[in-house]
Amino acid sequence: MKILHKIKNYFDLQSERDKYINSELNKLKAGIKILDAGCGNQRYRNSCKRFEYYTQDLAEFKKDKAIGFADGAGGKNGYEFGEIDYVGNIWEIQAESEKFDAILCSEVLEHIPYPNETKKEFSRLLRPGGKLIITAPSNCLRHMDPYYYYPGFSDHWFSEILRENNFAIYNIIPVGDYYRWLAIELGRAGWHHNIFSKILLLPAFLYSLLKKPNNKSINTLCLGYHVLAEKK
Repeated sequence: MKILHKIKNYFDLQSERDKYINSELNKLKAGIKILDAGCGNQRYRNSCKRFEYYTQDLAEFKKDKAIGFADGAGGKNGYEFGEIDYVGNIWEIQAESEKFDAILCSEVLEHIPYPNETKKEFSRLLRPGGKLIITAPSNCLRHMDPYYYYPGFSDHWFSEILRENNFAIYNIIPVGDYYRWLAIELGRAGWHHNIFSKILLLPAFLYSLLKKPNNKSINTLCLGYHVLAEKK
């Protein structure tokens, strides 16, 4: 049962992401203005009930056009966005400067062609002392095509671009490591192939699953980063 629980946690990156984001949102004062940038289906709207919640998205994605091993998005009825306050490019949001006390941007940066310019825009939109909460992959499969531009971002990219745009960095937390990535991809490969492939891949999957992360395996490859920064 223990190994089954570990397997479930290995694949459940979204729950890990939700836990981080909700933890940071709970630290913010009630009544502040927060922008959910690249809000998509507004997963965190209910978590932001204490705030003045604003949304932004290009809102043009309908259904994943890529045919691959990544989980598709959109389904039969297309992708559901909900009501959006600012429809348009994330790097040129039509809102006044220093309007927001916090910005949330979760799993968005890989889907935009100008991530550097987006950080500059976030700096413009945040008041001094405003919080920026980000999650992004460090490597990922092609998904939400054609709005897929980067497989991921490194911790050095976050450090350089955030400091360049007048942010103080509180944390850049790696998610997973090389062995976790390997276990997930071996599991994904087995899932999408026949029983012979599943049997063949099982020893490597279990080996990767049972390996403990260390500095070397984290620095070699991780799945993504959870980032918290503050506008100076």
